[in-house]
Amino acid sequence: MPAFTVGRGRDVDVQLEDESISRRHAKLLMQDDGCAAIEDLGSQNGTFINGKPIVGSARLEVGDRITLGSCDLDVIATYSSNPLGHERATAPLARVRIRREPSARDSLAGLSKREREVFVLLAEGVAQREIAKAFGVSTKTIETYRTRIGQKLQIKSRAELVRRALDAGVLKPDSKA
Repeated sequence: MPAFTVGRGRDVDVQLEDESISRRHAKLLMQDDGCAAIEDLGSQNGTFINGKPIVGSARLEVGDRITLGSCDLDVIATYSSNPLGHERATAPLARVRIRREPSARDSLAGLSKREREVFVLLAEGVAQREIAKAFGVSTKTIETYRTRIGQKLQIKSRAELVRRALDAGVLKPDSKA
């Protein structure tokens, strides 16, 4: 049964450079019935198909959206080899080609871990003074983080920061902001 692993580790078949991806996040495989499937490998942030978390393995179809951490992948073609070795679109599926689509959460990929932490707290309306105290740094350090976050995400106001946090899914609409 052909299979390949996806993750950010060096020992995977498809490496995705994103901290939200586990080192060995998921496995794409062929099921006994010849259909392509994906299996979560105990990842921290989960594996989703069309927004629904998978348990065990789940079958893949053309048009499915696979979400691994903050990375969205679209299933755009499926192929099976005919006896002469030529590939043709068919079902059951024997190979899946995927295209990475940037998601709203990808816009945060350029932030460091600490910048993401500060970003979330700022979006939640926590004062810079309180953030500084919680991290054991000066208020000036948090101001520097805020400036870097603004430059990296091209945002100029707290309102834009909150909007970006909502779009990225790190802040829920019913949260206080």
